Amino acid sequence: MTIDTLLIKPVLLKMQIRNISYINWLQKFCLLIFMSCISMSLMAKNIDLSTLPSRDSVQLTIYNSEDLTLVRETRQISIKKGQNRLQFSWANTQIDPTSVQVDFLSHPTEMHLSNTTFPHDKPQMLYWHINSSVESLATVKISYFTSGISWRADYSAIMTQSAKTMALDSFVTVTNRSGEHYENAQVRLVIGKINLVERVNELVNQANYKKNQLQERKRSARAKMAKEMMGKAAGRYEMTAVPSSAVADSMMEEKEVAKDSLSEYYIFTIESTETIPNQWAKRLRSGFAEAINIDTIYRYRPREYGNILARVINFKNDKKSSLGDAPLPEGNIQIYQNNQQGSLTYIAGLTLKYASIADKVELNTGADPEIYFELVNLKNWRDNIWMHYKKGNLYLRIGDGHIKIDHKSTVAGWNEHSLFVQHLRNFTDKSINVEIRRLIAGDAVVKSQLDIKKHDYQTVDIHTTLAVGDKQELLYETLVKKGRNAKQNQLSLENVKINYPVW
Repeated sequence: MTIDTLLIKPVLLKMQIRNISYINWLQKFCLLIFMSCISMSLMAKNIDLSTLPSRDSVQLTIYNSEDLTLVRETRQISIKKGQNRLQFSWANTQIDPTSVQVDFLSHPTEMHLSNTTFPHDKPQMLYWHINSSVESLATVKISYFTSGISWRADYSAIMTQSAKTMALDSFVTVTNRSGEHYENAQVRLVIGKINLVERVNELVNQANYKKNQLQERKRSARAKMAKEMMGKAAGRYEMTAVPSSAVADSMMEEKEVAKDSLSEYYIFTIESTETIPNQWAKRLRSGFAEAINIDTIYRYRPREYGNILARVINFKNDKKSSLGDAPLPEGNIQIYQNNQQGSLTYIAGLTLKYASIADKVELNTGADPEIYFELVNLKNWRDNIWMHYKKGNLYLRIGDGHIKIDHKSTVAGWNEHSLFVQHLRNFTDKSINVEIRRLIAGDAVVKSQLDIKKHDYQTVDIHTTLAVGDKQELLYETLVKKGRNAKQNQLSLENVKINYPVW
């Protein structure tokens, strides 16, 4: 031993004595770390913590009116024998975490979900605890509801020059603002009118819940009913009466729910798959009909179309018209027509209203500049006037020779006459059909030799056909009984020849 060693040894001994309490604490800490590592090593042998791999497939069923989309995706995950833990995160998305479910498509008898936990220190995340009796690659199906995905329909129509048929291109634009990117997704659209919101509100409002309970009941009932609806295969469905038991699991009803019927709906699947990134909109072709049989009629209906003679295109959503496989959702439609020069003439841009299967579709394209139309009131007059004399309570008609001047007398009844002429001229290259609807309220009579039919108890339709270059003047008289002359609140028709007035 050297001198240096002898000098250093006493110094080290003093330091050890001085810091013996620190060394004891350090030994305990190291022992704790060592035991923790052993414990974690033992747990790792039994529990496998996995995050979800990429999707193998994904299906989006979008119900536009509810801002609700049912997502179904499949993934391949490695499952070890024993306890497994699978992590699912929905951070920065609009996924409803309470709707998330996992099912085993492969090894359903060997693997099952024991419980689901939501770690408090890791928000927007859950763990599925899975028990497995085998070690294998498993296919799992994960489903959930999300918001922020919507779709809208639009159409492009091209009429032939004869206006007998029309080609119709149908499109849907899917907009994704859900926060999640969906690649190679099968897109399904719920088409139809479903009173889901009203139905849910009716069910939950019958019980007296506090505000937070009411919102939870609404959410639960909404999810349950929508999942049942959107979980079906593509095709046409007719929703029948929904009993209260249909939502018994999601809400506790205190009153009996009245049964009612929901409208039809149709789940339409877009061909092939589409990638729809977050914050993107994608326009997809949803259908094409090459030759739809159409009928064009010119209508004067002030209540519906305003004070114009509107050109209305009609067709039926049925197989005879090369349609009828599904309802037509509401959307904008642009209408064009082939002209004699071989190019397209723009007709109108308007809204095609929702049309169920076999429904009639009417497209008001507005006034046609090649049709002259004018309604003229030629003459007005009154007759059959009755006076009421309070003295003696007498009713005398003017013109019977018994009328007397009495400032206390009042007019008790009379008939109002109006003479109208409808000027029409066809400057198009084809004959046209015209329908003029007039509202005549009260106890009334329409006199004419025109083709007039009653539409209802206060309305008549006048029909005519104009050949190419034809000019017509449609004369008719209306008589409305007033006061004591009126006996009924409906109109009648009289076949009477009407002439122009002699001035």
